[in-house]
Amino acid sequence: MINDRPTHLRVNLDALLTNYKKLRNLNPGKIGLAIVKADSYGLGSKVIADYLYKNGVRHFATATLEEALELRDVVKESMVLVLGVTNPKNVRYAVENDISLTCPSKEWFESTLKELEKIDGKLKFHIKIETGMNRIGISDEKELMEIHNLFYSEKTEFEGIFSHYSNADGEDDEYDDYQTANFNRLVELFKFKPKYIHIDNSAGVIKYSDRDDICNLSRIGIALYGCYPSSNIEKLNKLSLEPVVSLVSKVTHVKKILKGTKVGYGISYEALEDEYIATIPIGYADGLLRRAQGFKVKVGSEECEIVGRVCMDQLMVRCSENTKVGDDVVFFGEYNDQKVSIDDFAAYQNTISYEVFCCINKRVPRKYYINNMEL
Repeated sequence: MINDRPTHLRVNLDALLTNYKKLRNLNPGKIGLAIVKADSYGLGSKVIADYLYKNGVRHFATATLEEALELRDVVKESMVLVLGVTNPKNVRYAVENDISLTCPSKEWFESTLKELEKIDGKLKFHIKIETGMNRIGISDEKELMEIHNLFYSEKTEFEGIFSHYSNADGEDDEYDDYQTANFNRLVELFKFKPKYIHIDNSAGVIKYSDRDDICNLSRIGIALYGCYPSSNIEKLNKLSLEPVVSLVSKVTHVKKILKGTKVGYGISYEALEDEYIATIPIGYADGLLRRAQGFKVKVGSEECEIVGRVCMDQLMVRCSENTKVGDDVVFFGEYNDQKVSIDDFAAYQNTISYEVFCCINKRVPRKYYINNMEL
């Protein structure tokens, strides 16, 4: 297959595994569950899950049943948990493929039991406890106990119970403590505890690494991919994450323009003096959005500002007379001894690294590296 554009996303699998091990070492008494939802935040879940599986990881989570099924052939003997709500009419696929589902309500559980009567096999499920995120889950004690009374079915296996921190990446612990207390109280209602109990996300894994609690599993998400959930978490200095992802390209065109020359759609940039403009083949169709205008990327070893509006397929930067066609460009990450912080890139656009990763379109090839060698 021809790939004529030099723009690509580089994924360092060595760094990925290093981050997983570092995060596990923070919580040695807990199982590490790798979050590979949303195609591993847009980085390619099948390659990433396969690599982690071959290096001993046996617990994964996705957002949807479809995502989980896509991974089954590479993570064959692993727990794969669907964190979102699955239509009860599709539980047969979970049973057939040994996928664990999230139970968000009594209504869902009752509908699921009816579907299970039609098929052979047993469904593994995790109850989602609502403790303060107010997204999905059960907070009512009566509803929880009513579900508990339905557990005694040959068709189901109560495998886990979990919740999700809403503000663990914040500056203080107050809301986390509120959620933790809610979680502990509701878990205590269950006479028989499941195999897995979990509430930590990446922020919680790092922030509360020295806290004893009732949990035995940690969900490792954005930190796995080399990003701190927030600057508050980074400032704790509990571990140094390895950068995993780099978005790079090359200069395809350079020209000199005269003072007063307009650049780009909407003529939003005008040269203040005679300048050099380089064109790079990436645009908002690739997920590099128009709001990145004004950010400074690395062209060769120089910082160059994105000028004019980002186009669908290309963008322009103001550069020096030394810039040449073929020079490397780094938008974020590390490449050829040049660095651009993903957090700086995200913050400039008033967003977070999670969204930046997920926005990179499939038109941008993903290239994977082990020991600096492309797979």
